Amino acid sequence: MRRRLTSLALDLGVLGPATSVKARVHQVQSAVVSTRAHQNGTSVETEAIRRFIDHRTAVVGFRPLSDQAWSDLGHGVDATLITVRLIDDSPSRRSPDSDATVAYAQATLTSTGASDSVWTIETVLTTHAFAEIVRLGGRLLALVLKAVLSSGGTRVEWLVQNPINAHEALAATFGLTAQRRLYQMRRPLPTGLSFDVRTRAFDPLRDLDDWVRLNARAFEWNPEQGSWTAANVLARMDEPWFDPLGFLIHERVVDNGAPRMAGFCWTKIHDGPAPLLGEIYVIAVDPDFHGLGLGRALTLAGLDSLARRGSTIGMLFVDADNVAAVALYDKLGFTIHRTDCMYEGQIALADRGDTDELN
Repeated sequence: MRRRLTSLALDLGVLGPATSVKARVHQVQSAVVSTRAHQNGTSVETEAIRRFIDHRTAVVGFRPLSDQAWSDLGHGVDATLITVRLIDDSPSRRSPDSDATVAYAQATLTSTGASDSVWTIETVLTTHAFAEIVRLGGRLLALVLKAVLSSGGTRVEWLVQNPINAHEALAATFGLTAQRRLYQMRRPLPTGLSFDVRTRAFDPLRDLDDWVRLNARAFEWNPEQGSWTAANVLARMDEPWFDPLGFLIHERVVDNGAPRMAGFCWTKIHDGPAPLLGEIYVIAVDPDFHGLGLGRALTLAGLDSLARRGSTIGMLFVDADNVAAVALYDKLGFTIHRTDCMYEGQIALADRGDTDELN
């Protein structure tokens, strides 16, 4: 399913006046919430959201939105978005040098069917306190779910990075259950391990269409990744981190004597202070070439590329239930750094009519 970029506008108005929220950092007097469509990352609202996410990235040490959500927000490639921001407009926060955003939610239409319209939600808060995650997070989820429901949504997936008990409690409140867990695994670089695979740098003029076909075949079981189009790739190429030297292509000669793309390892070096983090961003082998040990070889080739370009820590994401892949990465010296979780369920705003007040 191609995600459509359409115009959505839902004004949820001003929350307040309200009783104070005892947050670790913010004392919320009232909040302004809005949802709107984002197109090509050019709106004033989008820029405010990006500033908030950049600030939270600096605070927590990693970007608290997935790469897909960040790309959808910035590029608007074939995506339908709903966004919600909670604003602290108390006098102490009214400063041009201070971002008054205290919470953010982004919902993306990810699939539509005969009976279901599924949206993926991500949330960002400025607190790690249990009570405030439940309180502010509850308000945020109630508002974004109301907007999704108004837009025809029937099911949601809530992706939470490194959840704690407060997120589990909040998910249960809204009838969402944990359905998928994702490991972020890391290991020091260089690996010191040998590999034997020949690769070359990605050439968009030569490789783009072949890459899209291979990616679809390799990730047939995972529509989120397997549905990538050329536009998705070109959007990533516009990101400042993109380096064609870190996008490794492996070819094999087939029966007719012509080279064919057999696999790839796309890497990404993250901005930030030392130690420099390098990611195996996407890696896949065409099903026709399974059983040749290319998964291990391409992983090591990608890690070697990251190390030669200055990374001292290698990182990747893998589904927790992908037992074979987890075992391979374990043998290559990776350990689990954090676990993300996808909570899923039907939309059920049980007695949430109090969303016009922030308690």
